[in-house]
Amino acid sequence: MTTASPLTTATRVAVVAPAAVLVLALGATAAVLAPVLPARIPIHFQADGRADGWGSPWLLLGIALGLGVLGVALAVAALRARDRRTAGTWLLVANLLAGSLATAWVVLALSATVGDGTFPMWWSLVLLAVGGVAGAVPLVALVRVAGPVPAHDGEPLDVPATARVSWRGSVGSSWFAGIGAVILVAGVAAGVAASAVDAGTAALAGIPLAAAGLGMLATARVEVTADRRGLRVTSTWTRLPIMRVPLDRMESAGWEDVSPGQWGGWGLRFSGRGLAYVTRSGPGLVVRLRGGRARLVTVADADRGASVLEALLRARRAA
Repeated sequence: MTTASPLTTATRVAVVAPAAVLVLALGATAAVLAPVLPARIPIHFQADGRADGWGSPWLLLGIALGLGVLGVALAVAALRARDRRTAGTWLLVANLLAGSLATAWVVLALSATVGDGTFPMWWSLVLLAVGGVAGAVPLVALVRVAGPVPAHDGEPLDVPATARVSWRGSVGSSWFAGIGAVILVAGVAAGVAASAVDAGTAALAGIPLAAAGLGMLATARVEVTADRRGLRVTSTWTRLPIMRVPLDRMESAGWEDVSPGQWGGWGLRFSGRGLAYVTRSGPGLVVRLRGGRARLVTVADADRGASVLEALLRARRAA
């Protein structure tokens, strides 16, 4: 196992600079445009880019600056955090919001002063891109110098190297099933209601919600298997694979008392620690990958699953 790497100047800059640049850019833009900014600027737009809602630019600026300052504070805290992967995940969320909103304010302010007051919808992609970069840069920088994902090491089963061993568990959430069903029904209802306009509008209104609902239903209950093929997490209802980790990608297996916040929340989550399926707080099977990241599944008897995987890994190394 390796430990966390020391922080270099380049890493510190990569972690702090994105949020700091957002705050400085907002402040500079506000200072330059303040004399000519109207009391109300367009803040909501139709699909063709024409404004249909107005509001105070200063309220939006205050929110954007607040998120930017929060990003700077989280960045400074992340440099001192013991768990850099979790700190990077929180910083990703903060900077994604701050970057998107800061860019939106700059674009809206410029449109209201030197532009024509419209907002083409493709600009939304630019806002998300800026936010994504602002969040991804510090996350990658922190993950690169982070230590391995913490977990209690699994004790290998005391079985012959040639023995065929396996373990299976299942886990799910009735909340996931209920929420997924509600979202699916909402998607169908939205599509039907929008069909009065045209088929394209109905598809845009209904398909995203219906797809999200089906996705939640598919992951509401899963089966977890550890055997000579590695770790597999499969949807109980659809039989589709959700997570696969072959033995040759594993460094070790263990278990952890899981807090959902460490892995980005509930459900199928991606964070600085890796990919996880989280339904509750409690025991979780952790598979550490080569390179430091991990896969996790919250499941009862997680220590037993880790022991099986450790036995398989030991047999593989001895072969």
